[in-house]
Amino acid sequence: MKPEQQIEELVNLSRVKIGSEVSRRIALAASMAMEFHRGQTRKVDGGPYVSHCLSVAYNILSWGLNDEVAVCAALLHDAMEDAPPEVNASERIEQFNPDVLRLVQALSKIRNLQTGAGDLPATYRRILQAASKDLRVLIIKTFDVYHNAETLYVHGPDKAKNKASLSLIYVGVARRLGMITLADAIIDRILPFLMPVQNQQARKILDTLLLKGRASMDQLSRHLRQVLGDHLALDFTIEGKTLSDYFCLAEKPGSGRLMRVGWPVYRIRLLVEDDDAAWRVLGKMHALFGPLPRHVRDYMNAPRVNGFRALTSRILWEGNPINVQVVRKYDDRANRMGVLAEWGVSGPDPAKYMRLLATLGDSDLRMSEVHAHVLPDLLDVYTPKGDRHTFPVGAVVLDFAYMIHTDLGHRCIGAKVNEIPRPADYPLHDGDVVRILTAKNGWPQRSWLHCVKTARASTLIKQALKSGRSTLKGINRSPTGSFQLTSLTGEDIRWSTCCLAVPRVPIVGRLSEDGLWIVHRQNCSRIHPNEWERGHWDLGNTQVTLHVSFNVQHQSGALLLVLELLARYEINGKSISGKTRPGGLYTIGMEMGGQGVEVLGQVLLELPQLPSVREILKYRWQ
Repeated sequence: MKPEQQIEELVNLSRVKIGSEVSRRIALAASMAMEFHRGQTRKVDGGPYVSHCLSVAYNILSWGLNDEVAVCAALLHDAMEDAPPEVNASERIEQFNPDVLRLVQALSKIRNLQTGAGDLPATYRRILQAASKDLRVLIIKTFDVYHNAETLYVHGPDKAKNKASLSLIYVGVARRLGMITLADAIIDRILPFLMPVQNQQARKILDTLLLKGRASMDQLSRHLRQVLGDHLALDFTIEGKTLSDYFCLAEKPGSGRLMRVGWPVYRIRLLVEDDDAAWRVLGKMHALFGPLPRHVRDYMNAPRVNGFRALTSRILWEGNPINVQVVRKYDDRANRMGVLAEWGVSGPDPAKYMRLLATLGDSDLRMSEVHAHVLPDLLDVYTPKGDRHTFPVGAVVLDFAYMIHTDLGHRCIGAKVNEIPRPADYPLHDGDVVRILTAKNGWPQRSWLHCVKTARASTLIKQALKSGRSTLKGINRSPTGSFQLTSLTGEDIRWSTCCLAVPRVPIVGRLSEDGLWIVHRQNCSRIHPNEWERGHWDLGNTQVTLHVSFNVQHQSGALLLVLELLARYEINGKSISGKTRPGGLYTIGMEMGGQGVEVLGQVLLELPQLPSVREILKYRWQ
């Protein structure tokens, strides 16, 4: 379709959904987009690039974002980075509408000053931080990703997979904002490129199961028409699942997994008028088919984090489980479209998405923390008063404590889970009732970072550790701004590999963001000593073992030089392991002992000076 035809369709749609006056301003923004992208073409088909901007704007409007500023920003979202300098895109957009300019600036790529390419992490942080103040930024970007996913096939397999993985964070955001239909549509487009083999196998299994159950579902449909004919439900549908229903985001950003495809592969959605009708219909379904234990949930009165409201259950029909959703008719669109369902009516309710917005607005924003926050919530856990909180699978008591209150998390020493005493790292299960136990002088430990699952808990623990109130094993700090290193084996110490701070040399140290005590040589060229605390050694005569990992050049005799060094100092090699690395390197891990700490330290200093050794990766004392 030609851009002129796209503009005509967009303007006509905006006239119907928002009004004639607004449609004229949208037409003006579309004309500006045409001018800013004149002569630019898409790699997909060589067509005008502006067609992408027009498609994103049309999708936004047709899916329910009835918002003049958002549609105009979608039309101009690539203008600032693609328009030639002489057209003065920024100034003209500001004159057109300052709010549109603000959204466009947040959506524009940040360029790396050295390479000129897009700086993805910096751009990502700006989008998310802007979204903490205006959700429209995130929604426009998600629709941008949705349209780009339509043309992944034009790229090679590696590049297409990389682009598909980058799209996953917006899948999580779309799910958290309740835009389930949009999230599913993105997944359907990227899955063949993200995991082609698994996608093909899973799709084959799902198609087989859907075909196998089709006749049975036809019988169930006829049966439901009879039993619900007394006007208990307004309508019902029986629908098959898609692969997006089996796709889960993984903890690592940009990755996901397909769960095993199996029954239930069908769901029944029953629309009702109000609460009373919903409970009557659910009771009727249970009386006829019998509910499967532990699958009945009241999300109608206690909605999920993304705003989903329904009564859900699971029944058996001819030996196969079927999911059941009983939905009030005014909740149906909101369950599928989320925040988009409310636009143009009364405006979105930010309170529903406050947890997400609080994370997006964090001043110390990291991609992994935001990603962790948009992972699907699958566990419902309750306070003794009956308040429900939702967590990702694998969440522990500490996650629950920090969700209730920061101070409760800091002082947590365990909990009574279903009235049974449990430790702070006890994994929670769906339906648990949790009462937190605290100690007056309790304080976070660094080991907590390895067991918590929520971004909130992780961030608050790091902030507490960085405050300096924690006791550091192996470090005695004084009020004068100095410290004593009393143990080499303290688990809270991080040894620098740039300068190899070995016993007896002058050292400095300070707290890292995750509460570890970093130790450098005082004369290390990579630090400014004035910004660090001076340290002193106070080790005594303890016997320790040195664990060191380093890279060697993968060549004949490379390891022999290392063994000769150990023999020269009469070092006992307790264990050795190796692994091939790219670039002709070999990573060696060694455990050595049999000598005092000063001799082992001298060996550590001489190790990187050997011709075959490229770098020390890490070391620790035990």
